[in-house]
Amino acid sequence: MRAKPAFLLALSVLVAFATGCHTLGTRNFKLEQHIPPEARIPNEEFKTTLPLYVVEPPDILLIDALRVIPKAPYRLEPLDIVQIESENVLPDYPITGEYQIDASGRVNLGSQYGKVTISGKTIDEAETAIQDKLLELLVNPVTTVNLLETAGSQQIAGEHQVAPDGMVNLGSYGQVYVAGLTLEQVKDAIEKKLDEYLEAPEVIVDVSAYNSKFYYVISDGAGLGDQVVRLPINGGETVLDAISEIGGLGGQATKDIWIARPSPDHGGYEQRLPVNWDAICKQGITATNYQVFPGDRIYIRASELNRLDATIARVTAPVERIAGTMFLATATIRNLGGSFRDSGNNNFGNFFSDRRLKTDIRQVATSPSGIPVYHFRYRGQMQWYRGVIAQDLLANRSAAVVRADNGYLMVNYGLLDVEFRELTPAEVAAENRLRRGVTLPAAATVEAKSRN
Repeated sequence: MRAKPAFLLALSVLVAFATGCHTLGTRNFKLEQHIPPEARIPNEEFKTTLPLYVVEPPDILLIDALRVIPKAPYRLEPLDIVQIESENVLPDYPITGEYQIDASGRVNLGSQYGKVTISGKTIDEAETAIQDKLLELLVNPVTTVNLLETAGSQQIAGEHQVAPDGMVNLGSYGQVYVAGLTLEQVKDAIEKKLDEYLEAPEVIVDVSAYNSKFYYVISDGAGLGDQVVRLPINGGETVLDAISEIGGLGGQATKDIWIARPSPDHGGYEQRLPVNWDAICKQGITATNYQVFPGDRIYIRASELNRLDATIARVTAPVERIAGTMFLATATIRNLGGSFRDSGNNNFGNFFSDRRLKTDIRQVATSPSGIPVYHFRYRGQMQWYRGVIAQDLLANRSAAVVRADNGYLMVNYGLLDVEFRELTPAEVAAENRLRRGVTLPAAATVEAKSRN
């Protein structure tokens, strides 16, 4: 009976290994009831709002100018828009409405009245200039001018991308540093800058494109390199949403998944939140379907079998390359020389003997019929051979020469008194000594043809 506790302990260890590295799909509901919602880790069931948004490059801000009144004395500029109302003018040619100052600094009052230069003038001076122009044609005209919109306000309003240096460009009003600020702080910074030029400026700031906040899904490559997918965060995404964005778990992935969450103050107390994938998908348990926050890393571990397979592949790859190279070399020789034996195991047949395919060519003998005999190697190969050169036979023994489809010449040794063969080890050693400058006995001048 004393062995029973040990047996149960061993059995529990085996069960733990069999279930893998993830946690079991259970929850302590009684314990959860005593944990306030704000203390729980946000998940699918208990989501929370993200912290105040902090502007960073390359976010795009949408700025709306509510109050843009230039400080007095303001002088009109090209592209400013003014309201002009004139009385006692020609009935068919009224002067009323909005007029934009063109690039030359003038406003066009119509074909009957012409253009008036008002750029560089105050509002009162602009009224006088228009009045004087109309007095050339009319009797007692009355004109009023109001500033509706400055060219500068057009530079303020609209979308502004935060530059890599953290600045937004407000045109003629200059640049404002906004990186690392909340939207309320950005509003204050812009209004403070505009206060140098405007009377009590007021703007509204919002984010048009959230381009700086991301989370990452990292798939373990089993030793062959991790795959990283960067996804924009819109608020409210969960682990299940993130995995769906990458098309689910890959073939080599396990269900050992966790979130690596940086600490807010980067003080080294990062969180690691294990994810129970089976509980989320098969049982609908939301406990570990955590809400994703900016900067989170969702890590998907690869199968250990795939990791072992990758390790074996890395170890055997050099051997496979060497073996493949040797096989290719042998195949090349076979393709160049054909089969060294014919169907009757005789050393006859067509062989590539084109000079262009050979290197280290040296004449070593002459056959009884006067054919030069050589030692040579095929280009790119180490093996030495003994045979003829096809070009030597074109004049007197052209019947033994065949041109292959690839343009190279082949020789039918069955029509010659020369044998095509590999050099023996002793012959290779002698050939190598000769080429290193060691004197050898004189080469034979006549080679007898031997046939089996």
